[in-house]
Amino acid sequence: MKISDFVTKRRYPPPQKLTLWLLLFSQTLVAQTLQVVTKSIEKTFADPKISKVQLWGERSDIDINTWQRQEIKVVIELTAKHPDRSTAEKDLEVMHYTANQSGKEVLIHNYVVVTKNQPKPLSNLKARFVVYMPPHCNIEIQNTFGKTTLKGLQAQTQLQTEFCTVELTEIRGRLGIRTQFGSLKVNDFQGTLQFVSERTDVLLDQIKGECKGKTQFGSLDIQTDKSQVKLSIETKETELRNGAVAKQ
Repeated sequence: MKISDFVTKRRYPPPQKLTLWLLLFSQTLVAQTLQVVTKSIEKTFADPKISKVQLWGERSDIDINTWQRQEIKVVIELTAKHPDRSTAEKDLEVMHYTANQSGKEVLIHNYVVVTKNQPKPLSNLKARFVVYMPPHCNIEIQNTFGKTTLKGLQAQTQLQTEFCTVELTEIRGRLGIRTQFGSLKVNDFQGTLQFVSERTDVLLDQIKGECKGKTQFGSLDIQTDKSQVKLSIETKETELRNGAVAKQ
């Protein structure tokens, strides 16, 4: 199986303008006291037939946890930060979300809606998702500009991120990852891992099974017992750390 067959590729819009706007905006607010306005939502899906969670985040922090209940609990926090509270409250209104069940899947997504004649939000907007789910439920995540943390999953997990910090712990089963601009840490993994990374610092720590990957730019650090894993990693312009060996 080719890596491209397992990890689907999504075309994101060019991030340069958004990155510059975020940088200039954060510098403007450094010396000011921010007013924080938050909207919290909690939903539970108790259908035992649910087999997959699909979560698409934008400027989001995502925290995925497992538990033994046969239900999925989703906690969403939408936040606007600005020195003027009334501005933060107004900007919070443009933040929206979906969290619904469709067949055997739970679909979760956050997004911003600004009408044609409406001014662009001046606040720093952020979403946070905390999900509790059975360990044998599949999950697919796409995220930009945030942190993505997963622990204890034991099924099929697919990730696609840009400008994100990704931390995966105690994952079992099949894991597919495509990441650009950020960092990726996989700790205590058992199963089949396939990844493609670009301009990402990759750390593979204590992995067992099979690992296939491609890295371009960024760095690669493998800290594991090589006798416990079948490695096949291709690199291009990648810094190899701590004696990591890969195909050039």
